[in-house]
Amino acid sequence: MTADNTRRFGMRPVLATASAAMILLASPALAFAQDPSAPESDAATTDTAAPGIQTFGTERLGFGETIDFRGSSDIVTLTVPVPDGLRPEALDTTIELPANVARGSIDIESGGRLLGRVDIRPEDATAPVSLPLGAATVENREAVVSLRMNLFAVDNICPEDWDTRSITLRDGAVRYVGTPTEPTVLADFLPPVLERLDVYLPAEPSAVESDTAIGLASSITARYTGRAPAVEVRPTPPNGIPPAAENPFVRQIVVSETGPPDGTAELGDIPGGPPALYLRGDRDGLATQTRIITSLLSDLAVSSDVSVGAITAPPQLSRDITTLDDLGIGGQTTTSVGVAQVRLYLDQARFGRPVGNLELDLKGSYTPLPDTEGGLLTVEAGETVLASWAAESSGIIDRAIAVPATAMQRSTELTVSLRTTGGQRQCGIEHPVALSVDGDTHVTSTIADPPAPDGFASLPQTLMPQVDVAATGTGIVDTARAVDIIAGLQSLTPARLDPEWVSLDEALGSSRPAVIVAAEGNLPEDLPLRLTRTEDRRFELAGAEGASTSLTFGTDVSYASMQVLRDNDRTVLVATSTDVPAELDRTLRWLAADPERWPGLSGHVLFTTEGRDPVTLSDPRGDVLAASEEGISAPVRWALVGAAALVVIGVAGGAVLMVLRRNRRKPR
Repeated sequence: MTADNTRRFGMRPVLATASAAMILLASPALAFAQDPSAPESDAATTDTAAPGIQTFGTERLGFGETIDFRGSSDIVTLTVPVPDGLRPEALDTTIELPANVARGSIDIESGGRLLGRVDIRPEDATAPVSLPLGAATVENREAVVSLRMNLFAVDNICPEDWDTRSITLRDGAVRYVGTPTEPTVLADFLPPVLERLDVYLPAEPSAVESDTAIGLASSITARYTGRAPAVEVRPTPPNGIPPAAENPFVRQIVVSETGPPDGTAELGDIPGGPPALYLRGDRDGLATQTRIITSLLSDLAVSSDVSVGAITAPPQLSRDITTLDDLGIGGQTTTSVGVAQVRLYLDQARFGRPVGNLELDLKGSYTPLPDTEGGLLTVEAGETVLASWAAESSGIIDRAIAVPATAMQRSTELTVSLRTTGGQRQCGIEHPVALSVDGDTHVTSTIADPPAPDGFASLPQTLMPQVDVAATGTGIVDTARAVDIIAGLQSLTPARLDPEWVSLDEALGSSRPAVIVAAEGNLPEDLPLRLTRTEDRRFELAGAEGASTSLTFGTDVSYASMQVLRDNDRTVLVATSTDVPAELDRTLRWLAADPERWPGLSGHVLFTTEGRDPVTLSDPRGDVLAASEEGISAPVRWALVGAAALVVIGVAGGAVLMVLRRNRRKPR
């Protein structure tokens, strides 16, 4: 079996600027902007164990927290990014074995060569191991490495629990040797591993400069999907030169609405650190120069400065009918014993809209089984079985598979499985089976209106294909907040958002989806917020079909919130507060601190008050409910999710009684 027949961690590089090899890895991660008034922090995760040695954890490289093998024989392929001047030396990790292991091995291969072998012994149920990578083939700033695992059970038994997970590699880090080299041309400005991007703006950025900042946040986060860097907005120093970056995996971009109309992009030396990229020009020029970094301009950016003409936008996907190839999933092949599985991840954002019902004209093939064996093919969406049928002698898959809207998530895992039964010897090791799904499988979809799922789970697909971004303020702090939000949303999908900075009036009056930053509040009353404060101590949480729940505290409560709402058949994400912008900033920092927080959001409102972690609120249910400050009585059922009820009780301070009442709004 070749490396093409395996599960891969990572994606091939996408070139941006002249021959720029920016490596993509596919798993969700997080990028963020910080309040520029906050002290600068070291976002670097590089662990320098010794001079000339750099280490990056598997999460930073996009492989995830663990690397998992399935069954008794499996291959996992890793695409290891290789920064200029470095070479991967080893993958240092901890191996965890399942029960009933007699012996086994992991072969490390690259470029058709065996790099090394690690023997597996049953007494090492949990043990540190080092997988050699020093002789790996490096091309285009990456090394493709295959880990071939073989595992044998005691007494020749066939453990069924190995089918879902057998060996796990945990707490891994790739150790590199060498000295990182600084970029000298635009082609090399963005390294394969980017820990942080600093965007420098004037203290009072123009609309053009704010638009450039959110565009950079979206495009660069999308390029590094699965290992997204932090994105911070900082004020440009008076001399126009940023301070030196603290490590070679930080990049700086200085944005300025000055210079020739066509715009320029040039590298400028920064004493003591990597060079910075200066983007200059008017509105159209800045937009063009931003795309230099992210477009396929392999023959242009070969010097330290460059100016390019207009670039056409990438074509949109077909709205109703497309293929797995067009969705970026492509054909998938796996070879295994006992159970062979192909996993297809249907990302709604790849369709450029929220998806309702979906149908696949599933095409593929599998190894025909001998007469002594039987087989069953199944197709599942998450935990829902969509179809199943007996394996046939032809080995051909040609089935229409319907995926109902109720089974669709932001990213739906579709699993095609072949399970074999019957007269197998040695747990099927003598007769492994292959399963393939063709990339030209047609996918037909309908638009979901209203979207399902809704609330935070409807993001970012309901913000496509274009989203307006506006703020009530004009300073750099509000631009930084918008950058934070756009980068966080972009971390949810490799499908690039297309944000445009507009005025608040434009965003409110537009038919396009919008992101609105109103840190001090000051929003129009006709914007249908989910959570509003009608009086100093009274709140109203709106639900479905006009239902609402009122909330009364015994003391004044100020809060920040992020709310997902539907306004005139479009989705609007609002980041606001009751004149406590510091709480909104704390909410954004909380989201940025853990890459699982953005994808983990549910409900319609993220609620933050002083001294408490943010909590999510969902649609209200129930009638009149009451709780005292000491806690919540057992019968109380209300709109706060999980531990949120306890948190809100805590913020009431001296409240003696809190009452929630179900109201009915007039239809809008």
